[in-house]
Parts: sequence; structure tokens; C-alpha cells
Amino acid sequence: MKVLSGVLALAAAAVLVLPASPAHAQAAPFSDRLCPEATQYVVALGKLTAADTPQVIYDAAHATTAAYETCATRYLGNGQIEPQVHYAHTRQASFSIVEARALVALNRSADAKRVLQNSRHLAIDVFDWRTDGATKRPSNYHDAAGDIVAAADADLAKLAAPAATTSAAPAPSSSPHR
Repeated sequence: MKVLSGVLALAAAAVLVLPASPAHAQAAPFSDRLCPEATQYVVALGKLTAADTPQVIYDAAHATTAAYETCATRYLGNGQIEPQVHYAHTRQASFSIVEARALVALNRSADAKRVLQNSRHLAIDVFDWRTDGATKRPSNYHDAAGDIVAAADADLAKLAAPAATTSAAPAPSSSPHR
């Protein structure tokens, strides 16, 4: 259950894009203006609880990442890299962390590793990006992408670590057998 509550906490944090202004503190529910096709999936994921199964969490997170992938593809087709593609890739990468953690809870480590590697790739592209020109300003999503890279690296390290054994080997006898 600890893994699932951590997954859901990350999902809840990923729902928030920007802090609400005081005028909108009691405003309407979440609506993604840059990627409207993702709104329904983000809202559905945000409604999950610790009582939901890892499969339900995975399904919701996977649908959310797919929606952000569609959004990124749409913006790539229009050549709108900053901030549109970077926004979509950052959101996709963040929800991919949730998806991968649900896969770990489902004992699908190989799939989780693949998702985490893709998440890291998307985030590092945003993190490393700089504008053309003299100022070389980073993406608006530079810091968020850095956090996602760190989370993906930490989760990948956990997957690479050998599993701890639950029982130790018996100690040898102190007296020789005759």
C-alpha cells in the first residue's frame, strides 16, 4: 500500500500545473488549456484513491500519458516547440513516473524500466533545451524537467538494485560432524 499511496501523491502533485491565483482559488475544476485532450484523463487520475488497485492506477496514468503524447505530436506538427511541446513532454514525463510506479506495483519491472527511460528521455530534452540567440534561455519547464529526470533516475536505480533477500543462509555448524 505504501507504493500506491506514493503513486497517488505523485499523481495529485502532477495535476497542478501552476499555482492558482487568489481570484481563482475557488475556481472551476482543472482544465488543461494547452492540451485540452488530456483534461478528462488528468481529472480521472486525480480522483483515484489508495483503495484503487495498481492496475486501475496504471490504466489511468497510461491514458493520461497517451493524451499528452498526442498533444505533443500535434504541437510538433505545427513547429510549436516552446512552450507547447515542452509543456506536453513535461506533463507526459511526469505522469509516466506515476505509470512506471504502478507497473512496479504490478511486478512488471521490465515495462516500468522502459517507461522510466522514455520519461527521462523526454524530460532531459526539455531540461537541455536553450533558445536560439544571445541569451540562450532555458525552457519554461526546465526546473520541472530536472525534477522528473531526478525521479526517473532514482526509480531506475531502485529497479537496478538487486532484490534484498528476506532470509539469510544458515550459518555453518561450529562443531565438526563425525
